[in-house]
Amino acid sequence: MLDLVTAGVLVLDRQAVVTACNPAAETIVRRPVAAICGRDAIDLLVPERLRQVVRERFATLRTHQQTWEGIGPIVRGDDTTVRCVIRARALAPSPGDAALSGAGAEVVPAGGTGLSRGAHRGEAAPVSEDDRADPEPQEFLVVFTPLDAAPDPALLRAERAVRSELEHARDRLAFVANAGGRLASSLDVSMTYETVGTLVVPRFGQLCVIDLWDGRSLDRAYVHDSEAADDPTHQELVEQIRALGGKQTDEDPAVRAALTARPVVVERATAERLAAMYHPDACEVVARATRGRGLVAIPLITRGRVLGVLSLFGPGCAYGRELAAGEDLPLLEQVASRAAQSIENARLFNAERRLARHLQESERRQRRAALTLQRSLLPAVPYRPGDLEVATRYFPGTAETEVGGDWYDVIPLTTGRTALVIGDVMGRGLRAATLMGQVRTAVRAYGRQDLRPKEILALLDGIVADLGEAEIVTCVYAVFDSLECSLSYASAGHLPLLVVDGRGRARRLDHETGLPLGVGAGAAPEHAVSVTEDMVVAFYTDGLVENRHRDVDAGIDQLVEALGLARGTLEGMCDQVIDALRPPTGYDDDVALLLASARH
Repeated sequence: MLDLVTAGVLVLDRQAVVTACNPAAETIVRRPVAAICGRDAIDLLVPERLRQVVRERFATLRTHQQTWEGIGPIVRGDDTTVRCVIRARALAPSPGDAALSGAGAEVVPAGGTGLSRGAHRGEAAPVSEDDRADPEPQEFLVVFTPLDAAPDPALLRAERAVRSELEHARDRLAFVANAGGRLASSLDVSMTYETVGTLVVPRFGQLCVIDLWDGRSLDRAYVHDSEAADDPTHQELVEQIRALGGKQTDEDPAVRAALTARPVVVERATAERLAAMYHPDACEVVARATRGRGLVAIPLITRGRVLGVLSLFGPGCAYGRELAAGEDLPLLEQVASRAAQSIENARLFNAERRLARHLQESERRQRRAALTLQRSLLPAVPYRPGDLEVATRYFPGTAETEVGGDWYDVIPLTTGRTALVIGDVMGRGLRAATLMGQVRTAVRAYGRQDLRPKEILALLDGIVADLGEAEIVTCVYAVFDSLECSLSYASAGHLPLLVVDGRGRARRLDHETGLPLGVGAGAAPEHAVSVTEDMVVAFYTDGLVENRHRDVDAGIDQLVEALGLARGTLEGMCDQVIDALRPPTGYDDDVALLLASARH
């Protein structure tokens, strides 16, 4: 296809040796393809006085893979020269490059491309394994057109200008995308400030300042100079700029940007302009920061309000040249908009984190208070009657959970009779612990009257209803009679009692239970069981048998099994049962356990 192109086309290898050309190239340089391919293009086509310069440019093209354009002379086969418009660029590496090295000087047609390739020996170095792995391009394309047949130079300049603007536009889009990604990844205010500073310096200025706006004044939050880390003079300037925070006048560009929500650009910071905008003691510092150039202040706007101001002092540096203040203002506004969103998100996140810490501390204090109250209400040393052996355990759940309302009690009644009580207020925290204390006090008061278990629960039902608390309270009230060797009990919605006989066989007492206390459902049914020698009765709360990985029924079955395997004293049996049912991560709810066994 290139045989139809009027411009000359050459393909060069990395040593600038011609490997292919089209018919137009033969015509322009007035040489046959055999006299072109396999020859050093610079020695063949460039006047001797320009060869060193061209070789340097070719080396740059090979290293940086850029495109070079220009006008220059080309030596023809008849020793005349023709001025041409020349464009050279790198080609992507081709896996077939090695096939171009061979013997002879014959012309090898290059498929249907219109290029003629010359196979040659000696002039070009063979392609080695290292060359194949080299990321640098292996071939370069040179297109040239005689000046009298080339487009108007003005059109070429316009084309280059448009191409340059397109490259700048792509650069701006890539910069905004990179800035947005980096800023969105930070939820720490200090890190966000640092990210903003490294993004805008030195591209938009030599020194960056971030001031936060509260609606009335600016508070200096951040100052960044890329050279401050290595230069004491710049470090001193940074400190001086930071000290100026909060001392701005109404004409200060940052204040004006905050008040108007519009950018303020000072193209040249002359002494007169600075004197009109700053306090006298600040003018000299700002003049040093601007380096005799200008400054720009961009409002940081998010959710329709001004959060602060981003100020940049001194010239920027981009596209290989110096940028004046505000020269790339639309791009800077895009960066400022994303910076404002990121700063706002980081501040909200930090505020939420501080609030969460305060709530956690408040919850810990409440937990400690509830735990202290609950432990003070439980019997420090349970009553131990002579005809009944008792062992108890209580401990709260993990530190992440609030204290619940579990309790137990052992109450002496008349001769040979002892009340055993266990209950659970189905709430957490100080409120549950307080309600538990009130119910426990009522139980002890009514228990002294030596009433029947169902009568005790009927009275407690009225007490809980009168307290007006929207909590569920379960309770088992049992009376052990050593003279009759019996245990009579009533349950208000509590978990079933368990018994272990003298041969280690454990089972549930699946008797009917009443509704929880406080619902006004009347008396709970009362039951009685005989207590034989060495029988152990187990009272417990749901925290022992239920957790997030185990339901209540499975937990009770596991407790029955653990009681059947436990041996030794009641104290030892308590420890064995607690260890057997302990979840891998610990109990996440309060646990209360009471074991009782008749003495004979």
